[in-house]
Order: sequence, then C-alpha cells, then structure tokens
Amino acid sequence: MARPYLGGSSAGVGSITSATTITSSDHGKVFMVSYPAGSDLGSYQITIPTPANAGIGFSCKFIVSSATIADEAGEDVVINDGTDDSMVIHYIDAGDTGTVSVVDDAAADTVGFDHTAVKGDWIEIFTDGTTWYCNAQSGVDGGILVAT
Repeated sequence: MARPYLGGSSAGVGSITSATTITSSDHGKVFMVSYPAGSDLGSYQITIPTPANAGIGFSCKFIVSSATIADEAGEDVVINDGTDDSMVIHYIDAGDTGTVSVVDDAAADTVGFDHTAVKGDWIEIFTDGTTWYCNAQSGVDGGILVAT
C-alpha cells in the first residue's frame, strides 16, 4: 500500500550540497546534507517555507552525510524560513566532557549544522501551520546551531 502524503507529494531522499529552497512538495523527504570537498562556499542556507505556506503537517528531516559538514569555521549550514521567532527547538548535544545536554529555545529564528557537525547528526522539522517544531541531535559539542 502506498504511503499517503499531504498535498499529494511523495517522500524520498534528496542530497543538499549548496544553498537550496525547500517547498511544500518536499513533505516527508529526508535530505542528506554535506559540504562539497575543497569548495569555498562559506556558510550556506536551506530556505524552508513559512509554516503557513508549508501547510499543517508538513515535515522533513536533514541528516549530515559526510564525516563533518566542512573543514573550516564559518562553513555552516543554516535552515531558515525568513521570519523571526517562528521555531521551537529542542536538541540533544554531546558535551565537550562526555556529558550530554538538552537545549531548548522557544523562539528561535534559525536552526542548522555547525561546520563541526558529524555524520549522522540530524534535524527534523514539523509545522502545525503556525510554528516550526524542531528536534535535533548531534554527536559533538556545538554541532547544532540555533539563532534567536
């Protein structure tokens, strides 16, 4: 039996290696995120629709698919819908002393991967049509970036 998706889209797996715009037709997709080896893109942005434009129930997931996102500071990947305070974020972060912490931000502007993020780190987003709800996990200290 086929898995139904909102808006008639079908899920799949995509690859992101540079600035990209996600649309409501990308509902249910998993995006493997990396930074092209040897390139000098600097930080790049993944633009997502606003919650209202994405539609109630829209979701997708971003997973780091390379050993680290990039080899230089500032080569980060930022997920943004262009609005302020539209994200509620909870993420698990590996501390620098072997501890694990849960970080919360109820009014974030962006979420993303620091250049130190490692293979398997992930960010999952969902909307109720008003707010983005983001859950994330990183295997390194500071692998997930949140800006308010």
